[in-house]
Amino acid sequence: KEFEVGEGALHVVAKKADKVVANLYVGKSLGSQTLVRLDGKDEVWQAKGSLKYKFDKDAAGWRDKAITTFTEADANRLEVKAADGSRVVMEKATKDADAGADSASEGWQVKESSLPITHLDKSVPEGIVSALASLRANDFGDGAKPEETGLASPRLTVTVATKDGKSHTVFVGNKKGDEDFYVKREGSDQVFIAKKWNIERANKRPADFREKLLCNVPAGDVQSIAVARKEDSFTLTRGAGSEDWKLAQLSGIELDATKASSIAGYFADWKGTAFAESNALAAAGLDKPTATVNVRSKNKGVGCVLKIGAATSDKANYHVQVAGNPDVMLAPQWQVDRVLPKKDDLKKK
Repeated sequence: KEFEVGEGALHVVAKKADKVVANLYVGKSLGSQTLVRLDGKDEVWQAKGSLKYKFDKDAAGWRDKAITTFTEADANRLEVKAADGSRVVMEKATKDADAGADSASEGWQVKESSLPITHLDKSVPEGIVSALASLRANDFGDGAKPEETGLASPRLTVTVATKDGKSHTVFVGNKKGDEDFYVKREGSDQVFIAKKWNIERANKRPADFREKLLCNVPAGDVQSIAVARKEDSFTLTRGAGSEDWKLAQLSGIELDATKASSIAGYFADWKGTAFAESNALAAAGLDKPTATVNVRSKNKGVGCVLKIGAATSDKANYHVQVAGNPDVMLAPQWQVDRVLPKKDDLKKK
């Protein structure tokens, strides 16, 4: 029992036709070895390698959990359709070495779209293809009813075509609890349950293909940062030197210039992770923003004004809006928190 190879332990029997060729109990791991005992013997052996996990599975553990599998580099077409009727089709262009400077640039390009995509966020198609190339479930939705799974009218349909002419289509249905989604692949009635963190890489609406730039002021060009909020509003202004920062509005503290420089570095090519489901300002807490961040560059006319709204229900993101842009975007909480330092965070220790 101490070595987990007693009666009632994990019992493995292997046969060739009707002849038993192995009959043993597989016990606990001991470093890089596994303790085993042959049936009918008292000796306990140390077998090489970690073996128990290969056999210690329930019925679902022996089932194939692969949803879609293909070689990522072979993907050449991508189509995303949302339940609201929006759609985007992309194709992957390859550079023709003989075509000269006028040849099409490499990478994903928009071919059709129900929404205007002036600037493409290239990380979105790349992320979707990467997710579907080896998309696996963590469980099965056997017995789940269509109204429960939402797969009769999926919220999203994603299709990746590959160079061999094959298509790989995934239907994304309802959420199951807080951490899972119901998923199905084309040509199969099997309902899978996939983890949210895994499916969210592919769960992108056509609107998410648009560039989600929040601010783009290089660290060396930041002239001032003004944060307006209910308490502890402040303004940082840079002098002639890179570390020559001055603090206004907050009194009674000595500014740590290195921290001011760090904050200035957060506004270069800062992008949101997604668009909010709705641009309704009240729902996003942007009718009365919790903070407004105004970044100005030493280059005239360059800068950004960001309004910070409420956190999402899971507290992982904040709703953010760029002044003059009707879109509401999501930005990770940790990214927003670092540009909204507390009073003590600016203090020289």
